[in-house]
Amino acid sequence: MVDRAGVSATIKKRYGAALRAQWLEKCAAHIEQALRELEETAGSRRPVHLETQVRLVAEQLVHSEISDSCLPSLVVEAGTQHVKELAGHPGVFLQVQSVVDVGVSKYAMWEAAREKEDFEQRGIRPSYLPQLTDEDDSGSGEANSTAATQAEASGDSHPKIPRKMLKLVLTDGQRHVSALEVEPIAQLSAELAIGSKVVVTSAQTVAGTGVLCLRAGNIRVVGGAPAQYAQQTLRARMAELLGLEDRRGT
Repeated sequence: MVDRAGVSATIKKRYGAALRAQWLEKCAAHIEQALRELEETAGSRRPVHLETQVRLVAEQLVHSEISDSCLPSLVVEAGTQHVKELAGHPGVFLQVQSVVDVGVSKYAMWEAAREKEDFEQRGIRPSYLPQLTDEDDSGSGEANSTAATQAEASGDSHPKIPRKMLKLVLTDGQRHVSALEVEPIAQLSAELAIGSKVVVTSAQTVAGTGVLCLRAGNIRVVGGAPAQYAQQTLRARMAELLGLEDRRGT
């Protein structure tokens, strides 16, 4: 059996997420059913430790819609809609609703995302990468090795997504808050999946705006993404913002 109270308390302490009782009940019932089926197959029964229960519930949590799984956690200033500065540990569990690089034009970002997808999925090399010669295509190990070495030395072995300053829109399922990257954060990128879960701690706001200031030490990407956001790739999102018909971007 899943220890509902123990799991809920541990996830609250670890991620700052207050689970909805109804969602947790459905999640626990699903896990218990799966465990029973495993026990029947194995012909034996073993206790499932709390840490394992927490891991199994957390795996479902990161792929859930936050409004379904969690109680609202953002607090606004009295008389305004501006979010208050976020407290320290354990932080606030939020879902990424939007991410854009405000230092790069939408068209440049769309073009970079298109070239990266074409390279990864179809092997089409963008013009700024070293082009393979006929000898490279023929399978010459030495030639391929040389080309790869040259590309790596120049830092252009794969298409790159431009990187300047990211702006995110985060939600607790009820309220939304904008967040601006004020210093480079390695865990964040314009390609961060929509619906990803993050934990934000001790984040200050820009006076009079309610915009959160993100630094490397106050945001942690937990991961996951609800299935309904799977089509919202960077390429698709930029195409939509630009009003482009880009069928390969979805």
